[in-house]
Amino acid sequence: MRVEWDGAGGLPRVAIITGGGRGIGRAITLRLARNGWRCLIAGLDEDDLKETAALAGPPSEPVETICCDLATVDGREALIGCWSTMALRLDLLVNCAARSSAMPLFEQSPDTWRAELETNLVAVALLSGWAIGRMREQGRGAVVTIGSIYGSLGLNSAFYEGTYPQESPGGPMRSPAYHASKGAVAALTRELAIVAGQWNVRVNTVSPGMIKTPERPVRADNAARLARATPLRRLGRPEEIAAVVEFLASDDASFVTGAEWVVDGGWSAW
Repeated sequence: MRVEWDGAGGLPRVAIITGGGRGIGRAITLRLARNGWRCLIAGLDEDDLKETAALAGPPSEPVETICCDLATVDGREALIGCWSTMALRLDLLVNCAARSSAMPLFEQSPDTWRAELETNLVAVALLSGWAIGRMREQGRGAVVTIGSIYGSLGLNSAFYEGTYPQESPGGPMRSPAYHASKGAVAALTRELAIVAGQWNVRVNTVSPGMIKTPERPVRADNAARLARATPLRRLGRPEEIAAVVEFLASDDASFVTGAEWVVDGGWSAW
Protein backbone atom coordinates (compact mmCIF):
# COMPACT_ATOMS: atom_id res chain seq x y z
CA MET A 1 0.00 0.00 0.00
CA ARG A 2 1.24 3.46 -0.85
CA VAL A 3 2.54 5.83 1.80
CA GLU A 4 -0.08 8.37 2.86
CA TRP A 5 1.04 11.98 3.18
CA ASP A 6 -0.67 14.79 5.01
CA GLY A 7 -0.23 17.28 2.21
CA ALA A 8 1.64 19.74 4.43
CA GLY A 9 5.24 19.82 3.35
CA GLY A 10 5.37 16.08 2.64
CA LEU A 11 5.32 15.15 6.31
CA PRO A 12 4.46 11.55 7.21
CA ARG A 13 1.27 10.79 9.06
CA VAL A 14 1.44 10.11 12.78
CA ALA A 15 -0.05 7.16 14.65
CA ILE A 16 -0.40 6.18 18.30
CA ILE A 17 -0.60 2.42 18.82
CA THR A 18 -1.39 1.09 22.29
CA GLY A 19 -0.19 -2.43 22.97
CA GLY A 20 2.41 -1.85 20.27
CA GLY A 21 5.15 -3.91 21.89
CA ARG A 22 4.01 -7.38 20.90
CA GLY A 23 1.62 -9.52 18.88
CA ILE A 24 -0.93 -7.73 16.72
CA GLY A 25 0.15 -4.32 18.04
CA ARG A 26 3.73 -4.99 16.96
CA ALA A 27 2.62 -6.10 13.51
CA ILE A 28 0.57 -2.92 13.09
CA THR A 29 3.48 -0.76 14.20
CA LEU A 30 5.94 -2.43 11.85
CA ARG A 31 3.62 -2.19 8.85
CA LEU A 32 2.88 1.49 9.42
CA ALA A 33 6.47 2.46 10.23
CA ARG A 34 7.87 0.66 7.21
CA ASN A 35 5.33 2.45 5.02
CA GLY A 36 6.35 5.89 6.17
CA TRP A 37 4.27 6.59 9.26
CA ARG A 38 5.76 8.00 12.43
CA CYS A 39 4.58 5.94 15.40
CA LEU A 40 4.28 6.37 19.15
CA ILE A 41 3.74 3.00 20.79
CA ALA A 42 2.66 2.29 24.37
CA GLY A 43 2.75 -0.87 26.45
CA LEU A 44 3.58 -2.44 29.78
CA ASP A 45 6.96 -3.98 28.90
CA GLU A 46 9.77 -1.60 28.03
CA ASP A 47 11.90 -4.34 26.47
CA ASP A 48 9.07 -5.36 24.13
CA LEU A 49 8.56 -1.76 23.06
CA LYS A 50 12.25 -1.24 22.37
CA GLU A 51 12.40 -4.47 20.38
CA THR A 52 9.50 -3.35 18.21
CA ALA A 53 11.19 -0.01 17.58
CA ALA A 54 14.43 -1.77 16.65
CA LEU A 55 12.62 -4.16 14.30
CA ALA A 56 11.05 -1.23 12.45
CA GLY A 57 14.55 -0.12 11.51
CA PRO A 58 15.55 2.21 8.67
CA PRO A 59 14.22 3.52 6.36
CA SER A 60 11.15 3.90 8.58
CA GLU A 61 10.21 7.06 10.37
CA PRO A 62 11.18 7.04 14.06
CA VAL A 63 9.19 4.84 16.42
CA GLU A 64 8.86 6.47 19.83
CA THR A 65 8.03 4.36 22.89
CA ILE A 66 6.41 4.93 26.28
CA CYS A 67 6.02 2.32 29.00
CA CYS A 68 2.74 2.90 30.85
CA ASP A 69 -0.32 1.14 32.22
CA LEU A 70 -3.39 2.42 30.39
CA ALA A 71 -5.66 0.93 33.05
CA THR A 72 -4.62 3.87 35.25
CA VAL A 73 -5.23 7.59 35.02
CA ASP A 74 -1.49 8.21 35.35
CA GLY A 75 -0.73 5.83 32.50
CA ARG A 76 -3.20 7.48 30.15
CA GLU A 77 -1.96 10.94 31.06
CA ALA A 78 1.64 9.82 30.49
CA LEU A 79 0.78 8.67 26.96
CA ILE A 80 -0.99 11.92 26.13
CA GLY A 81 1.87 13.92 27.64
CA CYS A 82 4.44 12.02 25.58
CA TRP A 83 2.54 12.77 22.38
CA SER A 84 2.24 16.45 23.40
CA THR A 85 6.01 16.82 23.84
CA MET A 86 6.53 15.49 20.31
CA ALA A 87 4.56 18.50 18.97
CA LEU A 88 3.04 16.43 16.19
CA ARG A 89 -0.35 16.14 14.57
CA LEU A 90 -2.35 12.96 15.16
CA ASP A 91 -3.75 11.05 12.19
CA LEU A 92 -4.47 7.64 13.69
CA LEU A 93 -5.13 6.07 17.07
CA VAL A 94 -5.02 2.27 17.25
CA ASN A 95 -6.46 0.86 20.48
CA CYS A 96 -4.76 -2.52 20.67
CA ALA A 97 -3.80 -2.87 24.34
CA ALA A 98 -5.92 -5.49 26.11
CA ARG A 99 -6.02 -7.76 29.12
CA SER A 100 -7.58 -11.21 29.27
CA SER A 101 -7.80 -13.82 32.00
CA ALA A 102 -9.83 -16.92 32.80
CA MET A 103 -11.67 -17.33 36.09
CA PRO A 104 -14.08 -19.84 37.65
CA LEU A 105 -17.60 -18.69 36.87
CA PHE A 106 -18.75 -18.76 40.51
CA GLU A 107 -15.59 -17.13 41.87
CA GLN A 108 -15.32 -14.06 39.69
CA SER A 109 -13.09 -11.35 41.09
CA PRO A 110 -14.17 -7.68 41.09
CA ASP A 111 -10.49 -6.75 40.78
CA THR A 112 -10.12 -8.81 37.61
CA TRP A 113 -13.22 -7.24 36.11
CA ARG A 114 -11.94 -3.75 36.96
CA ALA A 115 -8.47 -4.37 35.50
CA GLU A 116 -9.82 -5.77 32.24
CA LEU A 117 -12.58 -3.22 31.78
CA GLU A 118 -10.23 -0.34 32.57
CA THR A 119 -7.80 -1.50 29.87
CA ASN A 120 -10.15 -2.97 27.27
CA LEU A 121 -12.98 -0.44 27.48
CA VAL A 122 -12.44 2.61 29.69
CA ALA A 123 -8.98 3.39 28.25
CA VAL A 124 -10.33 2.88 24.73
CA ALA A 125 -13.24 5.25 25.37
CA LEU A 126 -11.17 7.98 27.01
CA LEU A 127 -8.23 7.86 24.61
CA SER A 128 -10.57 7.76 21.62
CA GLY A 129 -12.44 10.82 22.90
CA TRP A 130 -9.17 12.65 23.40
CA ALA A 131 -7.88 11.67 19.94
CA ILE A 132 -11.11 12.69 18.21
CA GLY A 133 -10.78 16.10 19.85
CA ARG A 134 -7.31 16.53 18.35
CA MET A 135 -8.42 15.24 14.96
CA ARG A 136 -11.41 17.59 14.90
CA GLU A 137 -8.97 20.51 14.89
CA GLN A 138 -7.27 19.04 11.81
CA GLY A 139 -10.48 18.20 9.99
CA ARG A 140 -9.54 14.53 9.52
CA GLY A 141 -8.31 11.41 11.28
CA ALA A 142 -9.07 7.79 12.09
CA VAL A 143 -9.53 5.65 15.20
CA VAL A 144 -9.28 1.87 14.95
CA THR A 145 -9.95 -0.40 17.92
CA ILE A 146 -8.92 -4.05 17.96
CA GLY A 147 -11.96 -6.03 19.10
CA SER A 148 -12.51 -9.78 18.91
CA ILE A 149 -14.99 -12.20 17.40
CA TYR A 150 -15.56 -13.21 21.02
CA GLY A 151 -17.21 -9.86 21.50
CA SER A 152 -20.21 -11.28 19.65
CA LEU A 153 -19.67 -15.06 19.85
CA GLY A 154 -19.50 -17.39 22.82
CA LEU A 155 -16.38 -19.47 23.44
CA ASN A 156 -16.59 -23.22 22.87
CA SER A 157 -14.21 -24.73 25.44
CA ALA A 158 -13.92 -27.93 23.37
CA PHE A 159 -11.48 -26.07 21.11
CA TYR A 160 -9.24 -25.16 24.06
CA GLU A 161 -8.53 -28.42 25.84
CA GLY A 162 -6.56 -27.82 29.04
CA THR A 163 -7.26 -24.08 29.02
CA TYR A 164 -10.90 -23.83 30.02
CA PRO A 165 -11.71 -26.82 32.26
CA GLN A 166 -15.44 -27.17 32.81
CA GLU A 167 -15.32 -29.17 36.03
CA SER A 168 -13.99 -27.36 39.10
CA PRO A 169 -15.29 -26.44 42.57
CA GLY A 170 -15.67 -22.83 41.44
CA GLY A 171 -17.52 -23.71 38.26
CA PRO A 172 -16.44 -23.70 34.60
CA MET A 173 -13.44 -21.56 33.67
CA ARG A 174 -14.49 -18.65 31.47
CA SER A 175 -13.31 -15.18 30.41
CA PRO A 176 -16.47 -13.12 30.91
CA ALA A 177 -14.76 -9.76 31.46
CA TYR A 178 -12.82 -10.03 28.21
CA HIS A 179 -15.88 -11.04 26.19
CA ALA A 180 -18.02 -8.30 27.70
CA SER A 181 -15.40 -5.62 27.09
CA LYS A 182 -14.89 -6.62 23.46
CA GLY A 183 -18.63 -6.59 22.84
CA ALA A 184 -18.78 -3.13 24.36
CA VAL A 185 -16.08 -1.63 22.13
CA ALA A 186 -18.08 -2.56 19.03
CA ALA A 187 -21.01 -0.56 20.42
CA LEU A 188 -18.65 2.24 21.44
CA THR A 189 -17.28 2.37 17.89
CA ARG A 190 -20.74 2.98 16.45
CA GLU A 191 -21.47 5.73 18.97
CA LEU A 192 -18.16 7.52 18.39
CA ALA A 193 -18.45 7.20 14.61
CA ILE A 194 -21.84 8.92 14.61
CA VAL A 195 -20.48 11.86 16.59
CA ALA A 196 -17.08 12.16 14.89
CA GLY A 197 -18.29 11.94 11.30
CA GLN A 198 -19.15 15.64 11.20
CA TRP A 199 -15.45 16.41 11.64
CA ASN A 200 -14.30 13.92 8.98
CA VAL A 201 -12.99 11.57 11.67
CA ARG A 202 -13.65 7.89 11.04
CA VAL A 203 -13.99 5.25 13.79
CA ASN A 204 -13.93 1.50 13.12
CA THR A 205 -13.32 -1.81 14.88
CA VAL A 206 -11.26 -4.74 13.59
CA SER A 207 -12.27 -8.03 15.22
CA PRO A 208 -9.71 -10.81 14.73
CA GLY A 209 -10.52 -14.49 14.83
CA MET A 210 -7.97 -17.18 15.62
CA ILE A 211 -4.62 -15.42 15.31
CA LYS A 212 -1.35 -17.15 16.09
CA THR A 213 1.18 -14.99 17.93
CA PRO A 214 4.52 -15.90 19.54
CA GLU A 215 3.41 -14.42 22.86
CA ARG A 216 0.30 -16.60 23.16
CA PRO A 217 1.23 -20.05 21.83
CA VAL A 218 -1.59 -22.52 21.22
CA ARG A 219 -1.16 -26.21 21.92
CA ALA A 220 -0.64 -28.11 18.68
CA ASP A 221 -3.78 -30.22 19.10
CA ASN A 222 -5.89 -27.17 19.91
CA ALA A 223 -4.41 -25.25 16.98
CA ALA A 224 -5.36 -28.12 14.68
CA ARG A 225 -8.94 -28.10 16.00
CA LEU A 226 -9.23 -24.34 15.53
CA ALA A 227 -7.81 -24.54 12.01
CA ARG A 228 -10.25 -27.29 11.00
CA ALA A 229 -13.14 -25.16 12.29
CA THR A 230 -12.02 -22.19 10.17
CA PRO A 231 -13.24 -22.22 6.53
CA LEU A 232 -9.78 -21.13 5.34
CA ARG A 233 -8.38 -24.11 7.29
CA ARG A 234 -5.62 -22.23 9.09
CA LEU A 235 -4.96 -19.74 11.86
CA GLY A 236 -4.46 -16.10 10.98
CA ARG A 237 -1.29 -14.04 11.21
CA PRO A 238 -0.87 -10.70 13.03
CA GLU A 239 0.27 -9.18 9.74
CA GLU A 240 -3.15 -9.89 8.24
CA ILE A 241 -4.80 -7.79 10.94
CA ALA A 242 -2.23 -5.04 10.38
CA ALA A 243 -3.11 -4.90 6.69
CA VAL A 244 -6.76 -4.21 7.47
CA VAL A 245 -5.84 -1.54 10.03
CA GLU A 246 -3.65 0.23 7.50
CA PHE A 247 -6.46 0.15 4.95
CA LEU A 248 -8.89 1.69 7.44
CA ALA A 249 -6.35 4.43 8.18
CA SER A 250 -5.84 5.20 4.51
CA ASP A 251 -7.69 7.46 2.10
CA ASP A 252 -8.91 4.32 0.34
CA ALA A 253 -11.30 3.90 3.30
CA SER A 254 -12.46 7.53 3.28
CA PHE A 255 -16.17 6.50 3.30
CA VAL A 256 -15.84 3.73 5.91
CA THR A 257 -16.87 4.43 9.49
CA GLY A 258 -18.90 2.90 12.31
CA ALA A 259 -18.14 -0.61 11.08
CA GLU A 260 -16.85 -3.81 12.63
CA TRP A 261 -14.42 -5.54 10.28
CA VAL A 262 -14.31 -9.24 11.12
CA VAL A 263 -11.01 -10.83 10.10
CA ASP A 264 -11.41 -14.48 11.07
CA GLY A 265 -10.91 -16.65 8.01
CA GLY A 266 -14.65 -17.33 7.96
CA TRP A 267 -14.85 -18.64 11.55
CA SER A 268 -18.06 -16.72 12.30
CA ALA A 269 -19.69 -17.60 8.98
CA TRP A 270 -20.70 -21.12 10.11
